[in-house]
Amino acid sequence: MTERVDTPEREPALDGDRDDVIAAVWARALGLESIDPDAGFFDLGATSATVLAVVQILRRRWPHLKVVHVFSHPTAARLAAFLGDA
Repeated sequence: MTERVDTPEREPALDGDRDDVIAAVWARALGLESIDPDAGFFDLGATSATVLAVVQILRRRWPHLKVVHVFSHPTAARLAAFLGDA
């Protein structure tokens, strides 16, 4: 029998291109290797809990990010354009 060893998940780096950062955080939260930046977050399988987790991580770079922003900008590309680097 093979014993499974749980290792802590590494969070994606939050520095770098904002489009890549958001896509990486979303992919990690959804358990995907990568995502299409134009795919809807909820179409990819996100739930309310996923949104909360993603916002918590992304706030480390964009402290003004709110949950409602993910709903109003539901693709990684649109959210990145909204957030800019402010």
